[in-house]
Amino acid sequence: MVDAPMTTPAAVARPIFTELLERHGPELHRFALRLCRNAADADDLYQEMALKAYRAFGRLDPDANYRAWLYRIVSNTYLSDRRKYGRIDPLGDDAAAALPAPQHDEADRLDARELLGAVDRLVQRLPPKQRVALIGRKYHDLSYAELAAVLGSSEEAARANVYEALRKLRAGLGDRLG
Repeated sequence: MVDAPMTTPAAVARPIFTELLERHGPELHRFALRLCRNAADADDLYQEMALKAYRAFGRLDPDANYRAWLYRIVSNTYLSDRRKYGRIDPLGDDAAAALPAPQHDEADRLDARELLGAVDRLVQRLPPKQRVALIGRKYHDLSYAELAAVLGSSEEAARANVYEALRKLRAGLGDRLG
């Protein structure tokens, strides 16, 4: 009598997990990139998320919202790192100011670039949860229910985080919004 080959839960879950990462991986990586602001840290964050998700995948309820679950892992990992290491800006303000600005003749293009730079700096100064909420909502079209799942909060708290982040951006931009 020949024994049937044993299948482990990981072996069974692997194709499904791989499909999940193929479907949501690119948007999760973009989310990580917007949070971290540099490719190396975003790659590390994405890989850490994938490893954590793979390890927990077998315990996940089959009816779960996989997309929100993956966003939550990315967000929690990012927030945990921020708490652990503090706010580390890969390029300090002094170093960024010392970089030569690109030379363009089009004033409108410069104004737009300057405005986007100001928005980016303001987003970087937001508290981590507000930053995650704003980026998830405005760049990745997460619903408030999905944001609540990502942040581990109520929908009202998710809305409040987005609202406060937008309020701070508007206050920081002042009359530039014209």
